[in-house]
Amino acid sequence: MLSITLLGTFNDLATHSACQQIEAKVESLNGEAFGILFDCIGYEGSTPDAHKVSNQSLLWLSKKNCIARASIFSQNIYADIVKNEQAALSQLKNQREFTNVQEAKQWLASQL
Repeated sequence: MLSITLLGTFNDLATHSACQQIEAKVESLNGEAFGILFDCIGYEGSTPDAHKVSNQSLLWLSKKNCIARASIFSQNIYADIVKNEQAALSQLKNQREFTNVQEAKQWLASQL
């Protein structure tokens, strides 16, 4: 399971850097199945250009062996904003959003 924590606000440069790190970690798995836990409790938003970068990374991720993806937000409104800005999220299989860390971890562990 990959665990990623997003803190603060993101522009296109910060998002590109984060996406490169995630993609490198996924590639290091050499096709092995995995799950991702995105801890977005400290996430405060992204610029439109950052959402474009993230959307491209999500399209790439949709072609990898990701079994399940859980995202934790401090408020549901953040999850709604991200879903509205990133169409690629609809292409990812087996994903859920949470506001409770333990529930997210339990659900993700049950999927793997």
